[in-house]
This record gives sequence, structure tokens and C-alpha cells, in this order.
Amino acid sequence: MVDFYTIFYQLEDSGFYTYFLPFMLVFVILFAILEKTFIFGRIGKEENALPKTNINVVVALIISLFMITRTDLVLIMNNYLSKMSFFIVIAVMVLIVIAMFTGSDSSVPMKYAAWIAIVAGIWSLASGTLGDNFPYWGYLVDGSLTWILGLGLFVLVVVALMNSSKPPKP
Repeated sequence: MVDFYTIFYQLEDSGFYTYFLPFMLVFVILFAILEKTFIFGRIGKEENALPKTNINVVVALIISLFMITRTDLVLIMNNYLSKMSFFIVIAVMVLIVIAMFTGSDSSVPMKYAAWIAIVAGIWSLASGTLGDNFPYWGYLVDGSLTWILGLGLFVLVVVALMNSSKPPKP
């Protein structure tokens, strides 16, 4: 009987994740850019102009195939995309928690919190990749991390309870 583990293992063993998915990602992004920018010209008049799709497909295909032959670039891209997808999941969860405590009619500027989360996530993902690591004394041990998280959770609950007891504005 075939299960999901076997299917994913066979896909990984055949190079699907290593070669095909990065190829498709580069091809689709490059093709979309070429279609939108009309770099290779237009077909038709200005108001109804269409891009030269046949040329865009060939150019995107060639560049994507060249990129896949560089295995070091593919490895960097795979590492970065896996970290970025993990960050996106964390960011969505953080935004859900913030929305849960602030509500829809909040005076908290959510766009600023979102930008801070985006910048912090990019910095945290890029710092280890670029070799910009903390010194040894900057890392937290398990005990201090537990205390910091516990204190942060306590402050968050107190702030949420204080905001929920305020009378609504007329």
C-alpha cells in the first residue's frame, strides 16, 4: 500500500524538490516579469497591446535551465525558501494572536506591528546566512529563555485584561 511518506520520499529521491520546484519557481517569476514589462516588444496597438509570449517563454525557459545547473544557487535558494516559509507561518500566527487581543476596532496601528515583524523576521533569517552571528554571551540559556517567555506572557495577559475592562467609547 502506498502512503504519503512513500510518495514524498520518491519525489525527493527523484530530484523533484531539488531541481523541478526551483526550476518552476524561477521560470514562473521570470516569465511573469517578462510578460508584464514588454521587454521584447508588443503585438498590436498600444491600448490592446499583448506581450510576445513565445519569446518570453523561450527566454524564461533558457534562463531557468541555466540557473538549475548551478547547484550551489539551488541549495541557497532551497535553504532560504524553507526559512522564509517557516517565517511566514510564524508571522501569520503572531498576527492572529495580535488580532485576537486587539480586535478589529483597535487603536493599535497594526501596519507598524506588521512592518516590525517583517523587518525582524528578515533580519533573523538573514543574519545566520550572512555570517553575522551573535557573540557567545548573546545567546540565551534554557532557563533565562523560559523566564523571559513567562514574563512576556504574564505582561501580555495583564495588558489584555486591562484593555478589556475599559468601557466602550460612545
